[in-house]
Amino acid sequence: MSQINRRSVVRGAAWSVPVVAAAAHAPAYAASTDPPTIAGPSAFAGSCKQPGGPNTVNCQGYRLSINFSVQPGDPWNITFTDVVLNGTSYISGTSPKTVTGLTTTSSMVTLVVCTNTNSQGPVTAALTYTATNTRTNVTTTVSTGTIDLGVVPPCS
Repeated sequence: MSQINRRSVVRGAAWSVPVVAAAAHAPAYAASTDPPTIAGPSAFAGSCKQPGGPNTVNCQGYRLSINFSVQPGDPWNITFTDVVLNGTSYISGTSPKTVTGLTTTSSMVTLVVCTNTNSQGPVTAALTYTATNTRTNVTTTVSTGTIDLGVVPPCS
């Protein structure tokens, strides 16, 4: 029977520490593929109502500034498939429909929604979009449900 000395045990333990440390972080990075989300009314801060009219280039409707919550890691491409304001879908009058390269440092999206209405009251919004992770190429559909934006101020 061979005898194991203390130096051999310490040398073996020293090599195992970096392997354990690296393996401990791998699952956390791999799990950070949750699609970008919209965290309620506060995500729409800065949104405004556009006046529209025949002498203006912008449509009557809303400019929605949406701050997405994006997990650290991969960039995302977002494609809006439905934009519902006060119960009516305005996806055909929405621009842009696709936003590329959404990250934790670039998470603000501005949508222009032409509504041809002159609502002065509170506004509700419900958005449906697909989010594609550009690293894994996995696409997820996200629906926000109805979000009460309150009275949206006029654009200045």
